[in-house]
Amino acid sequence: MPLTPFRRCFGAAALACAVAAMPSSVAAETIDRVLAVAAGELIMLSDVTAARDLGLVGPDPTAPDPIRAVLAKLIDRELVLAEVERYAPAEPAAEAIDRELQIVRARFATRQAFDAALARSGIDENHLRETLRQNLRIRAYEDQRFTVPAPSDEEWHAYFGNHPRMFARDGQPPVFEDVQADIVRAVTAEKHGALIEEWIAGLRRRADVFDLYLLPVR
Repeated sequence: MPLTPFRRCFGAAALACAVAAMPSSVAAETIDRVLAVAAGELIMLSDVTAARDLGLVGPDPTAPDPIRAVLAKLIDRELVLAEVERYAPAEPAAEAIDRELQIVRARFATRQAFDAALARSGIDENHLRETLRQNLRIRAYEDQRFTVPAPSDEEWHAYFGNHPRMFARDGQPPVFEDVQADIVRAVTAEKHGALIEEWIAGLRRRADVFDLYLLPVR
């Protein structure tokens, strides 16, 4: 998520800090663009735009309100990042950040299209690199904290039976032995994701989140 000039504001005072930091002539416009405060950090409409346009948050085609869907994920991200900062995982290598940046660039047909997406979000490439660095730190923390034991034979077969289309090859039903490694990865990823979602749900219950998205503008 893009960093804002107000990242040093904390708690319920974050919104007031945002207003005080701006000239009065533009304060109202700034408030209009503050969508939430989570873990003491402002989440702006431009943050949602960047996450959506750069593909930093996966799209949900079933979401009735795309902005709300992205905002919810960015709120969760701030809560997670606050927890990660408490434990200070190892910094990702520059090469890992470069790879993540290339993945984002590859989502655009041309360099001009990529630059235009950055401009719409009001950020530059260095800003994006910082967001990707934070994402890698989150991923490293989650991988270290939430380890999943190897699934049992019963779990493999049950998952295979419940998701036959997932492992089809060229439209043909797969042979279990041919896709066993894929099944293990899928079962492990699902368990890992469930542990993380349960943890994030706990963070939500304990956190102070000020959701301003649908409040009327005064």
